[in-house]
Amino acid sequence: DARNGNIDNLNKDILRINEAITKMQRLLNELLELSRIGRMMNPPEDVPFSEIVREALELVDGQLQTGQIKVVIGDDLPSVYVDRSRLVQVVQNLVDNAAKFMKDQEKPRIEIGIDQIDGDTAFFVRDNGTGIEPEYFERVFGLFNKLDTNSEGTGVGLALVKRIVEVHGGKIWVQSDGLGKGSTFYFTLVKQSNNKAHHNEKQTRI
Repeated sequence: DARNGNIDNLNKDILRINEAITKMQRLLNELLELSRIGRMMNPPEDVPFSEIVREALELVDGQLQTGQIKVVIGDDLPSVYVDRSRLVQVVQNLVDNAAKFMKDQEKPRIEIGIDQIDGDTAFFVRDNGTGIEPEYFERVFGLFNKLDTNSEGTGVGLALVKRIVEVHGGKIWVQSDGLGKGSTFYFTLVKQSNNKAHHNEKQTRI
C-alpha cells in the first residue's frame, strides 16, 4: 500500500497493527498478572467491601456510562480481611464482564450484594444480560475460554478472578436460568476480618 501510494489503505493497515499490538500487550499483561497471583500478594488488610466496590466501579465508570448501565449496591456489605487491590480486580472484572454481555437490554442493570448460602456469606455480581447455558458454567472460568468470540477481552479475566478468589481460600461459581435470563457470579472468601466490633467478636466465614 505504501509503494502504491494508497494512503487510505496504509492508514487502515497502521490502525490494524496498532490494535493487534494493544491486544497482545493486554494479553501478556493479564497472563503476567495470573502468574503472579499466589506468589506476589499484598499484605491483607481489614477493609469494608463497599470501598472495594467503589474503587472497582471507578475503574469501569466509562464503560458503565457508555452502556447506560444502572448499578445497584447492597447496603449490608461486611468488612473483609483481604489483599485489597486483588479484590478490587475481582469486582472490576466481574462488573466488566457483566457490562460486555448486556447486548440489546433496554434497561441494563448490575447488582452487587451478598446472600447467605449454606451458612456462608457469598458476595455476588448479578446482571440482566444475555445469560449463560448450564453446560458452560464451568467453562467460563477457563483460560482463553470465551463464549462469544466476537466480544471484547482476552479470555483471561474470569480465570484471573477464579485464581484470586482461590488464593483467598474461597470459591466462585455462576448461576443463570439460560440465554436472555441474566447471570449471577457468586464468590466466597475465608480470610477473616480483624474488625471484631463489626463482627460482634465472632469469626464469620466470608
